[in-house]
Amino acid sequence: MPRRQTNNLKWAADLLRLGETVDPETDRVVMGYPFVRKIKYNNIGVTATDKFMTKDSNEIMKKIEVRIDRNIENNQKDYRVKIADKIYNIERIYVREDDRVMEVSLSYAD
Repeated sequence: MPRRQTNNLKWAADLLRLGETVDPETDRVVMGYPFVRKIKYNNIGVTATDKFMTKDSNEIMKKIEVRIDRNIENNQKDYRVKIADKIYNIERIYVREDDRVMEVSLSYAD
């Protein structure tokens, strides 16, 4: 019998995807990151190795664990994550198929 999966993801974040939005002041179409949906996550933390492995401009600031999502995995450059009014780029994704989760490394967005 397969083991029962429980919801152990505690926190909520906003998933943003690159797309077109309408600027309310000028009524022109501009490229931006509109809201897609809420995602649940767990905070994993960052090790010293993660901080020094990348360039200074793409320094890993946060690692989170989310449910597996093939759209995010295949198009990670199109997505951003908004946690508590801070927007993060997705730098790396490590997928654990057995647990059906992804470990997502985040850096500050420009």
